[in-house]
Amino acid sequence: MEWRTVLENLEAQLARLQAAGINYLNIEPDPELARMLNDAAHEAGAVTPDEPAAGHGAAFAQSTEVSAGVATQDAIDAPVTPGTQPRSEPQSKAAAAGQIHPSEFKTLDSLQEYFRDCRNCGLCAGRSRVVFGEGHAHPIILFVGEGPGQEEDRQGLPFVGRAGTLLTQGIRALGLAREDIYIANIVKCRPPGNRNPQPEEMAACLPILQRQIELLDPKVIVTLGNVPLKTFNPRARGITQARGHPFGYREWQILPTFHPAYLLRNPNGLDPWWSDLKQALVLANTAATRGAE
Repeated sequence: MEWRTVLENLEAQLARLQAAGINYLNIEPDPELARMLNDAAHEAGAVTPDEPAAGHGAAFAQSTEVSAGVATQDAIDAPVTPGTQPRSEPQSKAAAAGQIHPSEFKTLDSLQEYFRDCRNCGLCAGRSRVVFGEGHAHPIILFVGEGPGQEEDRQGLPFVGRAGTLLTQGIRALGLAREDIYIANIVKCRPPGNRNPQPEEMAACLPILQRQIELLDPKVIVTLGNVPLKTFNPRARGITQARGHPFGYREWQILPTFHPAYLLRNPNGLDPWWSDLKQALVLANTAATRGAE
């Protein structure tokens, strides 16, 4: 099929999807399609021969934005993909929330400031505060949970309830302080009744988390519980089987383990959880040593 036909069909399909309210698509990298799109762009003078056509990720299925809004289920099920190369730092917050993509921001502070009153999904209606994250600007470990609970929503800080106390104890047992690590969540606002985040809610927050990861550049990422595990690796087995088994995420490694809230109900999981935390520290130190070479 000629590339012009491919582009025409693609444009028509995107228009139909946008009209139906679908604003993000999960696109699997396709070398042949990428080549045809590059040829089309080169012919139009849009890119140089050494510059790839936009919208094609190298490592993962990548969310391609049609317009600001919610995402399809496929976009949620795909691993998190950091955004495209950032352009200039936004000079104004006059644009409505969501119109400036998180990948635009060059600092963690500017990202947090812009999204501190985010209204990209329905969770904003019931929250007290956006819980952006907290910790070291370049942490040895990034912990990623599911979403804020009641106490986190009240204080605007992650993991400060009973589960947070247990996590803090585990961090200290490693010889670290909370100031040495960073804690974030898949969603930044509390789901009602502490239920699991819904696909459209995760889709609204994932680009923010993606940019957080890029800017933080942790030595290792530790996911807490099943929701963040499945967000990064939808093909993973359940957390009971997947915990303690690291997998690659671009230049980072992810180590899944139990959520501390689970341990409060199931203390038998404390020993394997502690084993996972020690393994995470080993992975982080190994990454730090390699980075220093």
